[in-house]
Amino acid sequence: MKKILTVIPLFNKEETITRAVESALGQTVDCNILIIDDGSTDSSHSKLSSIKDKRVEVLSQSNHGVGYTRNVGIHHAVENEYDYVAFLDADDYWMPDHLSEFQKSIELFPKADIFANNYRQKFSEKKYSKTKFSNWKHDQPEMVKPFFKKNFLNSILTSSSFCMKTKGSEPVFYDESLTHTEDTDFLIRAGLSKKVVFNSNVTVVIDQTAANRSARIDLNNRVVMDFDKYEEKIEQHKGLKKFLDINRYSIAIGYRLENDIKNAAMYQHKIDTNNLTKKQKNLLDMSRRQLKALKRTQKILGNLGFRLRSGR
Repeated sequence: MKKILTVIPLFNKEETITRAVESALGQTVDCNILIIDDGSTDSSHSKLSSIKDKRVEVLSQSNHGVGYTRNVGIHHAVENEYDYVAFLDADDYWMPDHLSEFQKSIELFPKADIFANNYRQKFSEKKYSKTKFSNWKHDQPEMVKPFFKKNFLNSILTSSSFCMKTKGSEPVFYDESLTHTEDTDFLIRAGLSKKVVFNSNVTVVIDQTAANRSARIDLNNRVVMDFDKYEEKIEQHKGLKKFLDINRYSIAIGYRLENDIKNAAMYQHKIDTNNLTKKQKNLLDMSRRQLKALKRTQKILGNLGFRLRSGR
């Protein structure tokens, strides 16, 4: 296995950080782990005192946000001559073969830049859902082409499911100005400039039940990405326009749920509705009361063809 650094950004995840670290330590291939505490105010940091393993390093900083924190990890990997950097959110956890599956993909596609594994989402103690992707029919690791068309249903790159080359290739960094959709912005820039390989084997659990996930923060308190700046790229990249519209749609629905009609309209009027399903179009026509009722009864709007993207 190439030299790999696992970076775990940490902010107020006292209930799940130990699980995340143990899953990284339990890999079938060896790796070093850098935990970056981004100014936690709960007992997250003290939870780390019980971990006695020379492979684990803890870095503490004042609160700067997840984009800044991940970039610290990328810079650390570059400066210390790691071949790859992998991220694991403190909410989530890996199966023991997560890094070894990366190794398989790297051996098959040594010139690729980013390698992702499949993941399942945890919605309750009894409900897990394997993630499906648009028109993906490969059982073995394969290059993602055309990139954006494969990301219509779900994002192939989530912050806990990929590793990125940091030696011999300029890595993609996160936009530190964003408080939300930083993962989506990262995905777009990766898709525009990098060779991405996807492995359909499930090696990650994204825990949607965990406290303090960014998707639970009101939209009014978020700084989201500028989708418009990528419009000039749509002619050269198949599926990019639809991908942008799907994300605009998600933000518009979120604003409607917050009764912010002005901002909802700002996103909605830029959407080519031909890029939406009939079900999604119907949701855009619903009142706030109808949307809230629907959200309460379904809990996860994704069950109805809608998901409010947080970059995950």
